[in-house]
Amino acid sequence: MKFRGLISDSTAMRDFMNIATSLSKFSKECVMRITTRNVYFIVSEEESGPRRPLVWCDLPANFYFKEYNVVGVSDEYNEIYLEFSTALLARSVSVLKQNVKNLKIKLTNKEFPCLTLEMELAPEDIQSRQCVHDIRVEVISRKHWSNYEEPRFNDFHVTISMPPLKHLKSIVERMKNMSHQLIVSANKNGRLILRIQTNTVTISSHFPDLNLESFAVGITSNNDIDDTNEDDEMHAVSSTIDIKKFLMFLSGMQLNNCKALCGIVHNRMVKLYMEQPGAMKLQIFLTELND
Repeated sequence: MKFRGLISDSTAMRDFMNIATSLSKFSKECVMRITTRNVYFIVSEEESGPRRPLVWCDLPANFYFKEYNVVGVSDEYNEIYLEFSTALLARSVSVLKQNVKNLKIKLTNKEFPCLTLEMELAPEDIQSRQCVHDIRVEVISRKHWSNYEEPRFNDFHVTISMPPLKHLKSIVERMKNMSHQLIVSANKNGRLILRIQTNTVTISSHFPDLNLESFAVGITSNNDIDDTNEDDEMHAVSSTIDIKKFLMFLSGMQLNNCKALCGIVHNRMVKLYMEQPGAMKLQIFLTELND
């Protein structure tokens, strides 16, 4: 197996650093899937039992890498799966905050398999400098690849665009101090509702006039939505999720020019989707909380 990639564009290096930093906020470990066309970062729920996806991030190789070479486990299965620490990756690429000419990423063997990051810093004088970080990785055998397949859900009852994430973040941060659960709802009129409920207080924030991507006719909510429009209440779908994980999404992905969508399967799941056209696709799967 071989892998080598070179990133030299400053925008691509900055985005790669931001993505790596964001992954470290979601989980301690991640899986990097390397194919001939894309690099994927996959985070699973940190719990026992069958692996459930939490984060699926898709990066097109032709956007990030000026040079890109992959030789997988075989001609038929020309892919590589590596598991490693997200904290080590984030710490390594933090060097990109400096004036860096390029970033080389390659799979090496230094007594154990490593993902080696070589960063050439712009010279402060005549002599250039190089920074090298080795991240120990576990190579995942092909028999376990099925644990990391892309999640595909086609039964979302509503998909709605999201308001500016920075605005949402400030609101959800205040809600988190009062509850660990967040009820996310949306209705057919393009209204997104974030709500917390405790024994002493109910607080909701409404975001009207959002673009509605899809809505399944006939879905009704058993929850009483704090809305002045009775028809909106009868045609809202919702799911109750972990507010900390929702806040991780809002805090983590600080990328510009992104399209952000929220999909809801009634009483089952919220999927948060972010896309930077041609540069990144990110999916966060937040399953319904069980009291």
